[in-house]
Amino acid sequence: MKLRLGLITLMIVATAGCGSTLDAARGSVEPTPTDFAGLVKALSEQELTVDDVVSGDPGCAEKELVPMAISFTLSGAGITTPVRARVYLFATQASYDKLRQLVDTCAVAWIANPAALLMVDAAPYVLVTEGIPEGAPADAIRAALSAAAGN
Repeated sequence: MKLRLGLITLMIVATAGCGSTLDAARGSVEPTPTDFAGLVKALSEQELTVDDVVSGDPGCAEKELVPMAISFTLSGAGITTPVRARVYLFATQASYDKLRQLVDTCAVAWIANPAALLMVDAAPYVLVTEGIPEGAPADAIRAALSAAAGN
């Protein structure tokens, strides 16, 4: 009986140690940014709807933004009239750091009312739109982009 109890205790201690040893060897799991489909899912979880998707549409003549630009219509979650939005999905933090300023320059080209601008940064993503009221609709967009970015 003592031998059996000793073996069980030894197995429990050994098993408990394995988890922490394996975790230390693997490192902690870091959330990573998702792709556009994941962003659309995050938006839908905030009761937002994405339609009329156009890949490669930065809204301006900045050719460097074409590979990471996606335009779409956004509605739901208290947005009474669908709005055009663009998300710039940078592949890496280095790309984001290098090209982020171009998004501001580009937004000037297609935003009609700067007072109605909503720009959400969740590196490595930037979402730009106009006409979204502050409060719940803007907060829903911020939450979705943050979740998609792995924050």
